[in-house]
Amino acid sequence: MFLKVFILFLLGIPFIGNSQTLKINVTGIRNPSGSIVLAFYNTNESFEKEKALFIKKISKSGLVNGTLSITYNDLKSGTYGIAILDDENSNDKMDYGWFLPKEGFGFSNYYHTGLTRPTFDKFDFVLSGDTKTVEIKVRYL
Repeated sequence: MFLKVFILFLLGIPFIGNSQTLKINVTGIRNPSGSIVLAFYNTNESFEKEKALFIKKISKSGLVNGTLSITYNDLKSGTYGIAILDDENSNDKMDYGWFLPKEGFGFSNYYHTGLTRPTFDKFDFVLSGDTKTVEIKVRYL
């Protein structure tokens, strides 16, 4: 029995320390209504097809002066890009006026000023080793 437990322990050693810490500071949030939706991408193709690696929905309960700080301690090393939606009415989608978004949006370490979507390489980052901090400023049109 001891030998089985010891072997399982040894097999698990390569996985120790693989999780990374990511801190995200979202600034410029205009009101406390709704939630923030973070879509994590890992390739340009996944971003173009809007097929997120995973999505996290965050309450704005921790909002202070238009800023929300979020920490994840369980991410694997790799390349990521984060696109966010300030889902002010909590309907899980971007709402549009005639042509332009009514709700806020933003990207990791990139403030998008154009009217077309950015490419993944504009907002991607590498997560490895030490804690990584990402800044996202919300834009409203």
